[in-house]
Amino acid sequence: MFNIFRKRRKIRGIHQPDSRGFSLIEVMFAMTFLGIGLLAVAQMIPLGMAGVVQARVRTNATQAAQEKLDELRGEEFNAAPLAAGAYTEDTGDYALAWEITDNTPVPGVKRVALVASWENWSGIKTVNLTTHLTPGQ
Repeated sequence: MFNIFRKRRKIRGIHQPDSRGFSLIEVMFAMTFLGIGLLAVAQMIPLGMAGVVQARVRTNATQAAQEKLDELRGEEFNAAPLAAGAYTEDTGDYALAWEITDNTPVPGVKRVALVASWENWSGIKTVNLTTHLTPGQ
């Protein structure tokens, strides 16, 4: 019975199987390219992790700045925490600094300018938030 899937050729008395599958050299080249690719990806993992850590610090600093502004907005207009001047607060990972100015931009308004800052591998980064408060807000 003739089977085309199991066809074998006979050359000068030597029985040779069909060439199916991969040769050893092909497997070695494939493994080399795969290894190079995996090494390239592995080198990116620490950089990605550093990005995640910096994103966490940036998010925490921005959230703390927003919470501080909300806290100041909740104070009475003439309360001590809203007295004109410069203030700071350091939490370790980031620092908050804010300045309260009276009668800016118009009389009877307080301007609160807040800066959250933190340090990363490329230098000091900041987020600036500003709000204006009026009596009765």
